[in-house]
Amino acid sequence: DKIILSNLGINLKPVDDTMLLSYVLDAGKFRHNLDDLAKLYLDHDTIKYKYVVGVGKKEKTFNEINIKDAYIYAAEDADVTFKLYKILKKRIISEKLLSVYEYIEKPLINVLARMEKEGIKIDIKQLKELGLIFQKKLLKIEKEIFKLSNIEFNIASPKQLGEILFDKLGFKGGKKGKSGAYSTSVDVLENLSYEGHEIAGFLLEWRQISKLINTYIESLINEVNKKTLRIHTSYSMASTNTGRLSSTNPNLQN
Repeated sequence: DKIILSNLGINLKPVDDTMLLSYVLDAGKFRHNLDDLAKLYLDHDTIKYKYVVGVGKKEKTFNEINIKDAYIYAAEDADVTFKLYKILKKRIISEKLLSVYEYIEKPLINVLARMEKEGIKIDIKQLKELGLIFQKKLLKIEKEIFKLSNIEFNIASPKQLGEILFDKLGFKGGKKGKSGAYSTSVDVLENLSYEGHEIAGFLLEWRQISKLINTYIESLINEVNKKTLRIHTSYSMASTNTGRLSSTNPNLQN
């Protein structure tokens, strides 16, 4: 909210934050989002965001919502937040945690807002070059896998892979799950590799490189903001039991 308002030239100061108040008081006991806190302290079921904007293909952006639905949702947010604030502020004083909140947690709000707005610089050219290197490696490994199995198949399909390993090649240790397909988990492939089956080592390497391409290289490039050419992740101060920061959309710590 602070970042959105700052884009309009509005600087929020001073602020209090019900999520942080709750986190300082009860870190690790439960989640600290508004919906959960409203139920816990006020026994109130809030209007859920997904009910207002819809889900999946029917999902709308907030500016497309009927103004009455938008104002009822937003007004409830403000009302519930203020009611929670009054309860949590009393607790934080009576439980002698005010200094932790005021001097350690709250000052970070401004720091993180600036960090999120600034974004993380990404070298797109370097990532694309890395992607090409990995693609070449992947093709090389695929050739080895097809050579050892004497057949071309979809390596990304656990069903096909299980049939190749345990039916066609006749390896021992194949276990079928509820779906009727063989398990081809990392543990299974590692066991086959220890037993001296060369194909299993190539399959493990193929999966690693494939994950680097899909989960990291391609998704990082897709997350880059077109205007700033940076990634603007969201940092959360109230998501971990230990007090460390976490990062979402995307998870840059991963």
